Amino acid sequence: MTSKTQELPYSKESEMMVLGCMLSNINHLHVSLATLYEDDFFFPQHKKIFKTINKLHRESSVQIDLHIVCEELKKTEELSSVGGPEYLMALAQFAGTSAYIEEYCDLLKDSSHQRQTIYLLNETQKKLLENPKSHKELKEKFFQQFIDLDKKYSPNDKASIGEILSGSKSRIEPTPIIERIQSRKLFFENNGKQFMTGIPTGFLDFDKKATILEDTNLIYVAARPAMGKTSFVMNVLSHICFDQNLPVGFISLEMGADQLAERLLSMQTGISGEKIKRGTLSDDEIKRLIEKEKALRNSNFFIHDQAVSTVSQVVSRARRLKDEEDIRILGIDYLQLLGIDGRSDSRQYEVAEVSRTLKRLAMELRIPVIAISQLSRKVEDRTDKTPNMSDLRDSGQIEQDADAILFIMRRDYYDPNDKPGQAQIFLKKNRHGPEATTSLSFSSESGSFKNLSNIELPTEW
Repeated sequence: MTSKTQELPYSKESEMMVLGCMLSNINHLHVSLATLYEDDFFFPQHKKIFKTINKLHRESSVQIDLHIVCEELKKTEELSSVGGPEYLMALAQFAGTSAYIEEYCDLLKDSSHQRQTIYLLNETQKKLLENPKSHKELKEKFFQQFIDLDKKYSPNDKASIGEILSGSKSRIEPTPIIERIQSRKLFFENNGKQFMTGIPTGFLDFDKKATILEDTNLIYVAARPAMGKTSFVMNVLSHICFDQNLPVGFISLEMGADQLAERLLSMQTGISGEKIKRGTLSDDEIKRLIEKEKALRNSNFFIHDQAVSTVSQVVSRARRLKDEEDIRILGIDYLQLLGIDGRSDSRQYEVAEVSRTLKRLAMELRIPVIAISQLSRKVEDRTDKTPNMSDLRDSGQIEQDADAILFIMRRDYYDPNDKPGQAQIFLKKNRHGPEATTSLSFSSESGSFKNLSNIELPTEW
């Protein structure tokens, strides 16, 4: 391979992964054929393998597998030129059971787009040097080819309002939208309570006013230190996991899994976390902890606390949690501890990039993502400690990306006589509904939040 070709962008691993997936999984084969072209592959043997699979798919009704492809390549006398049956088997083994065929296809398309752009630029430059007087004609031709190239590699993700309303191109579910609306009305009439389009937080006082935990939403929970922001998110995830029996994920950059497990036991039993740490427990408290520990052992509450420092690592672990455990919501603690790959002189730029990536992650996994965020010290300098949007630390991009932003404030932290045992929850941004303010009871000893009202959380929503 010449140095000139080495300069061209390509990903051999991605090409091998895609072909291996096509050889071992019929669904992956359909995704790849609907997305890729022969020219998207850089290596000649990979082009031949893809071309053969595509030909078999078009012309044969037989289900395509490694043996069928091998026989077809043997028939066309190209088997040895692609590396023989051993290479095809290696491709299938290399791919394994990867669930991320779309991502690998996207990587191939991106590299291919770059290569085709380079080819176009080089060809235009060559023609211009050969005939400088043709620059106007070449310019027009170049721009048209560039536009055509961009169209080829841009996803065809447009949908008419009719397609969306009918459900045929819905990103949520294939049911027509009007049927969904009618079912909500029927639910209200039959149950005498409001239908929720998202997941309840478990705090009825809050849920009656707003719904924020909807699929694809990015939610920020922000507060100054000691306000209980991590505890609040853990309480929400606990309600969803233990009361609604839905799998949840929590990626922690600040606390270890053992610490979080002890905190969960403290929240669930109402027993002081300090007593649990120091062992100053009564026999009754030990009994309650043992009973609760047994109940939690088989729950689908998944914690990740290992070697995470960049947002790309969070994305990788979140995808795995979704793929393996089908989590319905993800919590991340916390935003300001995350960095990006590579160096940046601007922390504001880093946080903005992290925030954008988290929003894309929520869109990709089709789940709500709750990210904890710090507030700036400006709050402490004011007489009124109520948080404002301008207090979000490091980046205004957070406000733009968020579907909802919650602030937590405990007035008794500053004045023990001001609303003791209460935490105020301020919903300062709600892209899909009204803003709201709710007060919850809060135990600083156990970290548990509870409804102030006497109304219990319904067993069904």
